Amino acid sequence: SSLQWRAFQRVLATLHKRGNDVLVVLGPFNEHMLTEDNRPAYRKIREGIVAWLGQNQIPAIVPETLPSELYADASHPLTDGYKLLAKWVYADQRFQSWLK
Repeated sequence: SSLQWRAFQRVLATLHKRGNDVLVVLGPFNEHMLTEDNRPAYRKIREGIVAWLGQNQIPAIVPETLPSELYADASHPLTDGYKLLAKWVYADQRFQSWLK
């Protein structure tokens, strides 16, 4: 029901129709800031996104949560967090296949 989610889906559909080769990196959220009670709801949303991407044959990389000290806030890594994230993405086989 999210407006942002529907817009994201439309953007992916538009890119696909235009022949773009898309790879989605689902940025890691700072789960350390969530209460134990809220983590299952967040993970359910994330799993739903991953499932939708798979059903629509959109390759995706879903990095693990970074260590807490590598986040500036709930959703933005610090410089060292981005460095680690870049290393993970670059080493991912899906990314390497997508590059080819």
